[in-house]
Amino acid sequence: MRIPQILIFERDGRIAELLRREGKPRQWSLREPRRPEACLRLLERGGPSVVVLKVGTDLVQELTLLERIGWLFPDTATVVVADAANPVLADLAWDLGATLVLFPPQPRQALPEILGRLLESPDAGPLESEQDESPGNQLPEHDG
Repeated sequence: MRIPQILIFERDGRIAELLRREGKPRQWSLREPRRPEACLRLLERGGPSVVVLKVGTDLVQELTLLERIGWLFPDTATVVVADAANPVLADLAWDLGATLVLFPPQPRQALPEILGRLLESPDAGPLESEQDESPGNQLPEHDG
């Protein structure tokens, strides 16, 4: 059995640092592909995987990658993260197949626990229990 992998697609390395610091006791491989093609190549290896996709730098590239992961690797969980609240972008990420959308004011510090849960139960589907009740930042309900 392959070691679960977490792929982090971001520019600034902050999410990877958080996971290295907070996720040490977990048994997973943490990788930081910088190009969409590299991310897809790592997913081709198979085994349990979660992709953490930080959006906001190049939306076309980032959202295209999210869509391609959904098409090519439907069993791979995807967590979309952003630095700023943007309900329209959050809705688009859900529509493109994100398993979880984590935008402010939701705490990013919850990521290690969330990713651990996703890797333990890959058939979990969209995670809706992480909702924030702030107007404009509510996670949409899905008929999973």
